[in-house]
Amino acid sequence: MQEGLYKVEFHTVHGTGNGVLYATSGKLRGGNSGFAFIGNYTRKGDEIHVKVSTLRHNADPELKPLFGTDMITLTLKGTANGDMVDFEGSALQLPGVAFKAVLTRIGD
Repeated sequence: MQEGLYKVEFHTVHGTGNGVLYATSGKLRGGNSGFAFIGNYTRKGDEIHVKVSTLRHNADPELKPLFGTDMITLTLKGTANGDMVDFEGSALQLPGVAFKAVLTRIGD
């Protein structure tokens, strides 16, 4: 995974969402209009392993959490293909719900 700014598009059976993430030195920082995304990433062979948590920063009740709760921790595995990274995984709090995300690098 290259360092830089990524747009992220994600979905579960409960819905879809998007935001941005900045990857640098094994850390991920980002968010969207309702939630901050804070985590880390490591490379293991051809795979990228991610652990990222969400934290609500906007109290607007119209901004619904994708998993039904404001704080969630995701564990993901992904593979890079040029400027894109495809991830799959699940939330520690809801292990039976599949999560998929595509990160597309948009800048340094």
